Amino acid sequence: MAPESIAGTPTGLVLAPGAGMLPGATGRVSPIFVGRAEQLAGLAAALATVRRGEPAAVLLGGETGVGKTRLVSEFADRLAGSGRALTGGCLELGPAGLPFAPFTAVLSQLARELGAAGVGALLAGRPASELGRLLPELADLAGQSDEADQGEPRPRLFEQVLRLLERLAEAAPVALTIEDAHWADRSTRDLLTFLIGKLPSVRGLLIVVTFRSDQLTRTHPLRPLLAELGRISWVERLELPRLTRPEAAAQMAAIRAQEPSQAEIDSVFRRSQGNPLFVEHLLGCESMVPASLRDLVFASVQRLPEETAELLRVAAAGGSRLGHALLTRVTGLAEEDLARVLWPAVSANVLLAGADGYQFRHALIQEVMHSDLLPGEHARLHVRYAEAITADPTLVPAGRASAELARHWYSAHDLAQALISAWRAAAEAARALAYSEQLGMLARVLELWDRVPDAAQRIGADHATVLATAAEAAELSGESARGAAFAAA
Repeated sequence: MAPESIAGTPTGLVLAPGAGMLPGATGRVSPIFVGRAEQLAGLAAALATVRRGEPAAVLLGGETGVGKTRLVSEFADRLAGSGRALTGGCLELGPAGLPFAPFTAVLSQLARELGAAGVGALLAGRPASELGRLLPELADLAGQSDEADQGEPRPRLFEQVLRLLERLAEAAPVALTIEDAHWADRSTRDLLTFLIGKLPSVRGLLIVVTFRSDQLTRTHPLRPLLAELGRISWVERLELPRLTRPEAAAQMAAIRAQEPSQAEIDSVFRRSQGNPLFVEHLLGCESMVPASLRDLVFASVQRLPEETAELLRVAAAGGSRLGHALLTRVTGLAEEDLARVLWPAVSANVLLAGADGYQFRHALIQEVMHSDLLPGEHARLHVRYAEAITADPTLVPAGRASAELARHWYSAHDLAQALISAWRAAAEAARALAYSEQLGMLARVLELWDRVPDAAQRIGADHATVLATAAEAAELSGESARGAAFAAA
């Protein structure tokens, strides 16, 4: 296959049934590879570079569940027939885990494909004693040592791995992928650095390293290595983004084998924010988060200090993003105490700090933590937010006070205040020509109408006026059928 054909089309390639599925999953993974044309093209360009005899390596980052493994698997599949793909993954065993784990997996793959004798033939009788330390099947490959192979075992191991990859690449281009480098032990990081540094002397070898960028805390040992490697001219760093709304819709349609409704697309995309793994799990779960996904989301929070996790629970009631001044007012903490308690969450990439506020790295973290609040705690926190915004509307962005109050009073079960705030928020949205938001607020008013005594007197408008306004907003927002229903009512 010509290298320029590897990038494929924007919508991707049909896979064999079950390809790319998560362990234990059935029918939840898209059978087509959605999007990622730009990143596939980047990998294809790197492969074309090594075909020309020039060095190339790619550092591929992305948050948990964004599809790094699926991307490199697609790339490997498209390489079949014109090159060899070798893949090894790092293990989540901590710094005292198995050293060189991904390279042991690569050697095991080669031993399965070529046999121990075939690996030995690649080495052409050269010593391979250190490779036998990683994979016992290769222990018998040790040949006669020469002066070039004398010295410490560790440098000899590095040279033997390099020699093996070099011989493989003489026959056809080799793409060596090391996955989940955020879990890599020190020995693996050192060998990776050695191999990438030696690429100018090896023709036909492409090295791809994947890592979870959301797990790179400020003190993570991979951070300085990425910075060091990023300064090398033949190393390119790619970041795998979340899916766009059309791409997420295409993923849902492929999983379902039918087009999802616009309402379902809106709901799943809003909650998943385009993370492919979250799309898979949230499809068909309109008002809940599956237990498996909750565990994944909570994993990063559970590693935080208790006081930080408790403060995040308070922040979760405020929404996926909120201002520093509002959080300070609601918590009652002094500026320095708030910064001290939140710092571990910012350092761990659970919370992102901006110029004047904070944002949960993913809206699903906020959703899961918010849903985990006890009923009394839930209502009490929303009352505190509502009272703070009522006292000082400048604590939220201009034009958002009524909408925020409507949300908080509704969650606090103060239906009268929720009704009044929703009516005011609808008027603010209309003035801003935000008709969809206006319609949402009017729908909330109509939902609460029969549950709030003297609703007409509280907002200064009767039921027919609210229905007529909702019908007009529905028409202006492109929801004609809904507008007709309001008009009929």
